[in-house]
Amino acid sequence: MGESVSTYVDVMITSLKKKVILLEKIENTVLEQEKELQKPKPDLDVLNDIEDRLAEYVVELEKAEDGFTSIYQRVKEEIGDQKEGYKTEIQEMQSYIREITNQTVKIQAQQVRNQQRMKIFFDTKKREIRQFHSGKRSVAQYSQHGAAPLMGQSFFLNHKK
Repeated sequence: MGESVSTYVDVMITSLKKKVILLEKIENTVLEQEKELQKPKPDLDVLNDIEDRLAEYVVELEKAEDGFTSIYQRVKEEIGDQKEGYKTEIQEMQSYIREITNQTVKIQAQQVRNQQRMKIFFDTKKREIRQFHSGKRSVAQYSQHGAAPLMGQSFFLNHKK
């Protein structure tokens, strides 16, 4: 199984590289989301597009993780038995795993900040909608009650003839 273990190790390294690339895409997309949320009037269509892309990246990331895990489960004993023979590959994988961990921490911190901005954005939108509906009701009530009795009366006529 020595040759196939080497192939599996190469696939695991490729899987880790793919995860790094996906995390870079996620990080860039999360930063794009932050920029949009910092605008005075964020565009909901742009935010929805960003959320869709993030969801796609997360699905790809989970597939890469599942692939790595399943391959690792097959070869972990042989790699452990032959640590010296795979020393370079193990160090390369460890380096990618550290990079993945660092990227994940940065992305999670940014997402927390973006969620706070998103909450503020939606709270503001809710307030605007409530004010709009309140204003609309006020106009309707005024039209219905306040202006109705005045219709047909003139303020300029003196009724004391």
